Amino acid sequence: MGASQRGEVLLARYDSDLALDGASETVHHYDGIVWRPVSDRDLKREMVAAFMEEKLPYSPHGISSAVDALKLQLPMMQPPERHLIGFSNGVFDLKACHFRAHRKSDWLLLANDVAFNSPVSGETLKDHAPQFWRWLNRATANCENKFERVLAALFMVLANRYDWQLFLEITGAGGSGKSILAEICSMLAGKGNTVSASMAALENPRERALIVGYSLIILPDQTRYVGDGSGIKAITGGDEVAIDPKHKQPYSTRIPAVVLAVNNNAMSFSDRSGGVSRRRVIFNFSEVVPENERDPLLRDKIAAELPVIIRHLLHWFVDPQAARRLLAEQQKSAEALDIKRGTDPLVDFCGYLVASHETDGLLIGNAEIVPFNPRKYLYHAYLAYMKGNNLNKPVSVTRFGMDMPGALAEYNQHYLRKKSKYGIRSNLSLNIDTAIGWMPKLARDNLPEE
Repeated sequence: MGASQRGEVLLARYDSDLALDGASETVHHYDGIVWRPVSDRDLKREMVAAFMEEKLPYSPHGISSAVDALKLQLPMMQPPERHLIGFSNGVFDLKACHFRAHRKSDWLLLANDVAFNSPVSGETLKDHAPQFWRWLNRATANCENKFERVLAALFMVLANRYDWQLFLEITGAGGSGKSILAEICSMLAGKGNTVSASMAALENPRERALIVGYSLIILPDQTRYVGDGSGIKAITGGDEVAIDPKHKQPYSTRIPAVVLAVNNNAMSFSDRSGGVSRRRVIFNFSEVVPENERDPLLRDKIAAELPVIIRHLLHWFVDPQAARRLLAEQQKSAEALDIKRGTDPLVDFCGYLVASHETDGLLIGNAEIVPFNPRKYLYHAYLAYMKGNNLNKPVSVTRFGMDMPGALAEYNQHYLRKKSKYGIRSNLSLNIDTAIGWMPKLARDNLPEE
């Protein structure tokens, strides 16, 4: 029996429901719901089982060649349709707005563990998912806008909208509901589709191998992260990243997953090119539930309400772009800006500036100019801000000029500069009333000198 014939025998043992992922060279088996990866080791064991059932001799080389031949025979997998959400009993088509049975040609890789059912008459979150309703209202401090934006984040996880090129970051003190939100997201994505990782894992090719094949990557209880965020930027941006699995050939692929970071302290990113900022959606849970009011069974109670929550999300966001717009609003919210100001001194410094449409503000200056005059030179004002707030390691004037456009963009402002006979002048002036707290001997009526 030739290798190709042995490959056909192996294919028949899987009812011919096999296909090959071209990027990873991994065989997948359709189980009636999704296409699940089958390792080469499992394929070899199945081939050995076929020989043993027939009481025929075999060799390791013959088994390996059968698997190699099988891969050459298989059809190539196609990317799954973005408008389909898989459940245990079928798929919900967001375009057609209806539920139908699974099809092999959907090429689904992931499905929720929950069975989708029709809603009861007059179903609402408040009446039919009261535990979730009360929890979310408390977590969002009864803010209606924030309530809707958190629902939009949950829809993003449910629909696996990694293609929106966003990632979620949940901050807040312990007991504020962050872990419950992460648990709900895990339920929406499916426990088997969720993996726990770290920021370091997103940046390391060997560790990245552990997150391939999952639709939700949770970064739980992060220690304070300081870095450029290259890994999370590449993954959420849809770029191909290097994967270096143990005992297998390295390859590159896109990781189609939503990333959810959960931490007490917000992450601090050194990248100010906008690559991280335009992808980052920050929610701050500020309402801490007192110890005596916490319900240890809350997760289980919300899990029982999951079908209602899912139906509500699908009804609420019939137009998925409505959810994306809400997340864009959250990105530009005062809450998100406050978090960024607390983790990035340059962004905070920009909060003390007033931008003009003309270059009629402070001169840029540099550290060598004497006398030191933060009322006249923008860079001197920055140095005064750093010293006045006991912050170390101010950036150089060159880096300052490179980073200011990104920092000002957080306020939807532009950084303008123009040469003048006194030096390079900016479009920025100090807000005297707010800067007085850290400015040395600043007189409110003392204007910049020419």
